[in-house]
Amino acid sequence: MVSVQNGLESLGRNWTPPAPTSKPVTGLHVYNSLSREKVPFITRDGSNQVTWYICGPTVYDSSHLGHARNYEYFGYNILYLMNVTDVDDNIINRVRRNYLLDDFRATATNPGQVTVEFEEAYAREHLKQRKQVEVTIQELQRARSSRQLDEIADKVKQEELKLQKIEEAKGRFEKLKRGACDLGGKEGVEKLLSGGIADILASHLDVKGKASVTDHAIFRSHAARYEREFMEDMKSLGVQDPSVLTRVTEYIPQIIEYVRVILNHELAYVANNSVYFDTKAFRDAGHTYGKLNPWAVGSSELASESESNFKTTEKRSSCDFALWKKSKEGEPAWKSPWGMGRPGWHIECSAMASDILGDCMDIHSGGHDLQFPHHDNELALAEAYFNSSQWVKYFFHSGHLSIDGLKMSKSLKNFISIKEALQKYTSRQLRMLFVIHAWDKPINFSEAAVNEALGKEKQFKNFFSNVQVEMRQAALEDVQRWPDDEKQLQHRIQEVQSKVRVQLEDNFDTAGAVSELLLLVKDVHSYIDKCNSMSVKPRVFIIQDAAVYITWILSIFGLSDAGKGDIGFGSSASQGVASAASLEVVVAPYWDAFWLFRDQVRAAAREGAPKKLLEVADKVRDENMVDLGVRIEDKGGKSTWKLDDPEVLQREREERLQKDKEKLVQKEAARRELEEKKQKAREQKLQRKQQQKAG
Repeated sequence: MVSVQNGLESLGRNWTPPAPTSKPVTGLHVYNSLSREKVPFITRDGSNQVTWYICGPTVYDSSHLGHARNYEYFGYNILYLMNVTDVDDNIINRVRRNYLLDDFRATATNPGQVTVEFEEAYAREHLKQRKQVEVTIQELQRARSSRQLDEIADKVKQEELKLQKIEEAKGRFEKLKRGACDLGGKEGVEKLLSGGIADILASHLDVKGKASVTDHAIFRSHAARYEREFMEDMKSLGVQDPSVLTRVTEYIPQIIEYVRVILNHELAYVANNSVYFDTKAFRDAGHTYGKLNPWAVGSSELASESESNFKTTEKRSSCDFALWKKSKEGEPAWKSPWGMGRPGWHIECSAMASDILGDCMDIHSGGHDLQFPHHDNELALAEAYFNSSQWVKYFFHSGHLSIDGLKMSKSLKNFISIKEALQKYTSRQLRMLFVIHAWDKPINFSEAAVNEALGKEKQFKNFFSNVQVEMRQAALEDVQRWPDDEKQLQHRIQEVQSKVRVQLEDNFDTAGAVSELLLLVKDVHSYIDKCNSMSVKPRVFIIQDAAVYITWILSIFGLSDAGKGDIGFGSSASQGVASAASLEVVVAPYWDAFWLFRDQVRAAAREGAPKKLLEVADKVRDENMVDLGVRIEDKGGKSTWKLDDPEVLQREREERLQKDKEKLVQKEAARRELEEKKQKAREQKLQRKQQQKAG
């Protein structure tokens, strides 16, 4: 009932539109989670200066693809602030468990010790997870709305998957146990610990030994490792660094002061050395609690997500949440006026963002799943601190990233790390996947979705290569006068430029913009094909104009690093000579390949072997040039070359070879089948003859 009342009360009071005197710099309209609709984007002072805060990573494990979904656009001057949460429940639990597991690994001397601990751990974890599955099934049975049914059904799947993983770990352990016992000693210990039982065993060791882990340096070194990895992953994806990076552990004094001010405003209370936010007092003071997701207010399940390691009976209301948590055994702690403790989750972001961006910011962004309780609680804390009604003007929430339909989650172990994804796909291909989907809608990371992105990348790549071929073959003395076809193409270029602008002003619709660009690609290809069919040279300046524009838009999306006025995706493979390298170093591999080809042609000519000459020509096309990043295409007795990424060309070559191999296997199978049929027919014929003779 609380959530329904709060939801009805808050509708229409979540967002104050910009003042009538403020005029937008552009025609940009964005989906604002606070207003729940698309609204004109107008900065605080009507200028092109934008302040933007994004909830960064909680650095307790490898960053996954979901972290790569946010990007910025539109030529505004942006002060972009990102936080790093380097102390919270997940980090504390992970660090402590890893530390205790490493200690156990170092001290265990025989497989018997591992067996005793694991069997006790399995019994505890299996029972706990089985009960959790039963609880979620009961929730599903109580669900009334279709939305609840879908959400809880997904949760049931996740909990059942966790139970399945625990049982699979037990199965692996049993298979390894005999061999480990035969090995004995440290070798047997390592064999068991490498069998995928680490999580279950670490959880068990944590229950027994958490009190022994208190050194701040242990927690900080773990967080620093994954923070460094996250930043490296972002660079690998071509994501720009933020303007400002803040860490929770470096903001403890400011967080303590933030809590003190809210207490002075009588919107928080102290209980047993912890400090809690008083949501009732906040509402009584005229504020709105739960602006982003009012229907979730009162949900103990959602509220508990931020208190997962902090169960207490000290709250005045179940909606209240911790600003400062009294220290417990096995946790890092800092001195405060209320005793030793650590910050609550939500106040970390409020304090850090307020320190840099002040009492009002233009944009706050993060994942859709952070709306409640995290972002709603952040808003409440900042408004309580500044005694204001609107700390954030626009809230952007990006959609979830799912793996084959199931939300990606570290806890489920069904996530793809960015490093793993980059081993299979290039950073441009991954960015293309995100660009062709709406930023505020879910993405399903599936083979079909990736293939769609790869297909669009290939269309652009072929386009750039074909334009560059035409530019190489063009001469200044070629006819440049524009008949109707050229005028029509120029009109299409201008039309697409206008349509792309409209798409991007409509809530950053990059997918729609890419579709418009590909239609222009198709038009340019049609123009070139028509010119070729009429034996007329294309007007190179107009196709160059289209290619430069397309390159510019793709560079805005982070899909190209080509320079101003250049054509293509950029990068070393398609940019040619690197400015820092000497000409000799750059061209040496190409000349080596050419001279090797020349030597092989001369040798084949001496032998008088025309077939061998063709084989040599194919080899230089399919092997030498591929490894150098040169695509050679044979068409109608003439060849053209295009620069490309060597890894992409090599992958295509391997796929062709694999297909050829499969064809040979199929051909051989068909030959054998035919031979067997012939043999059977011969045997049947012989049998009939023998029967006739016998008759």
